[in-house]
Amino acid sequence: MKKLDILHSHSYRENVETVAISYLRWSSAIQGEGDSLRRQTSKTNEWLAAHPNVRLAHELVDAGVSAFKGKNVKDGALGAFLAAIQEGRIPKGTYLLVESLDRISRLTPAEALAIFLQIINSGVNIVTLMDGQEYRAGQLDISTLIISITKMAMAHEEVVKRSERIRESWVGRTKKAREKGKHVPGNPPSWLYEDANGNLQEDDAKVVIVQRIFDLCISGVGLNAIAQTLNEAGVPPLSLHKRKSIKNRSNFWTVTSVACILRYKAVFGEYHPKHGEPWIAFPVIVPKEDFYRAEAARTKRHNTARGRNGKHYHNLFKGIAKCSVCGESMTIKNGRNRRSPNRPLQLKCVGGINKCSAKPWNYDVFETAFMSFVNEIDLNTIIHGGSGSTQDKITTDLQSLQGERSNLMKVEDSYLKAIDEDREVEPIYRERIKNNRKKINAIIERIKALESDRNRVQAERRASNELLPVEIPKDATMRKKVAEHIRTIVDSVTLKRDSSSKFGSSFTVHFAGGATRTVHVDYTNAKKPYAVTGAHGGVDIIPADKETALDMRDYMIGDITKEIKWAIDNARTDEQREQVRGVIEKFGELIKT
Repeated sequence: MKKLDILHSHSYRENVETVAISYLRWSSAIQGEGDSLRRQTSKTNEWLAAHPNVRLAHELVDAGVSAFKGKNVKDGALGAFLAAIQEGRIPKGTYLLVESLDRISRLTPAEALAIFLQIINSGVNIVTLMDGQEYRAGQLDISTLIISITKMAMAHEEVVKRSERIRESWVGRTKKAREKGKHVPGNPPSWLYEDANGNLQEDDAKVVIVQRIFDLCISGVGLNAIAQTLNEAGVPPLSLHKRKSIKNRSNFWTVTSVACILRYKAVFGEYHPKHGEPWIAFPVIVPKEDFYRAEAARTKRHNTARGRNGKHYHNLFKGIAKCSVCGESMTIKNGRNRRSPNRPLQLKCVGGINKCSAKPWNYDVFETAFMSFVNEIDLNTIIHGGSGSTQDKITTDLQSLQGERSNLMKVEDSYLKAIDEDREVEPIYRERIKNNRKKINAIIERIKALESDRNRVQAERRASNELLPVEIPKDATMRKKVAEHIRTIVDSVTLKRDSSSKFGSSFTVHFAGGATRTVHVDYTNAKKPYAVTGAHGGVDIIPADKETALDMRDYMIGDITKEIKWAIDNARTDEQREQVRGVIEKFGELIKT
């Protein structure tokens, strides 16, 4: 609720002039642009001119605030005024100047009367400027009270009828629009406008802005960075003419305004009424697949890569690189300064502040090794724009499906929340949840099929030596695209670093489809690992010479033996004992290998 910093005097002296407070209110921004403010202000000035002994102390304004449901009392300036009355900060004898009683309230007569009497009984006089009527405590006879109640009842009845007429009109227009497959006239999306015949036309400049926002989001740019990019380029918000007429609306792009565009399904033509199923009512300016790709990108960034990335976008693995010791995220530690401008960047476990014993990784060594042996990352397509490839089509479809699944899960959460708040609506939402769950399950099956196709295509390309390591450009925009591509394919990467042995550096990639791959890195030559092992003990690369292979075997046996000993010593629960069994199985697979 608003607070008022006015009239701190708690008492009145006879030589103090009488003061007045004016209260102005209108229900919508459109009314504010019209004659409402001028009319109410003019009547206030006329009354003050006729009462020279009264000084206007303060002007309360509820701009665009409805009184039908009491919003001006709950959150507006009138509510702050009533709170000031209760606190004794409004002197008795003060005049409250209003155009008419319906400015104060359009609630039911009983509710409006309670507010009216609260003001009067506190010693504040109400003046209705429309008819010059004054209402004072102790001077309300039965006829005056009846008249005031009648006015309140008429104000409430008027707004109820108006609301019902608007609702019926909206229902009728919505039904007609649905039957014809057209939009509901009156308020199209901000990149569209109605011509003289009522047909929708595209504002080409605004369409380009919307499409650019989606392109930036899909390529890995966050909401804050998108807003900053648009503002730096001098791109105006889509509905700037409306923003200027609404209080507290910024005239520049914000995270909220960008997010609203990215959530608005009208970009691919859908109109979503408050009640009932959506239909296609608008021209498509962003393909549905790209809408859900953007949704998937936003969800993935929210879950794994939130926060600032720096102007160079160093870390391609933000949010997915995990420590093998404690499971915490690994982030870049930049120790560069004027004296050491070329000091290597390090990937360090954030659990280090809690005394995690994990050793840091040289970031460049890890990135080079990852890009050299995780061939699922199709850099050629990303960098050179080969959008026609089979793999690129599969990746795009996966992003779209993941976004659609995320959106449906949010819808299901909203249904469940509504049921938690009111159990009586459960029968209404039960069928919706059931249908929603069918859609989610169907999408999950399609995702599994696409991931299987992608693995097959990758295997064929590896067999034909089509996939070769590609140098990643230093350009931040391109690195964002690469990072976004990685997050669509990889769930997490677990890094292990034991500096006591040349075989102690390895990382395990956990793919979105459930497969894993472990790369045992030669820290002195990241492009030539000691070994690369697949998901089920299959060996992709082994040490070239027998001596290195035996030394590596001895190190890994010793390392796993340490893990088993630690697990046995620390197992206290069934879950921990299950982990021990997993380590023993891992040991057995190693022996077979």
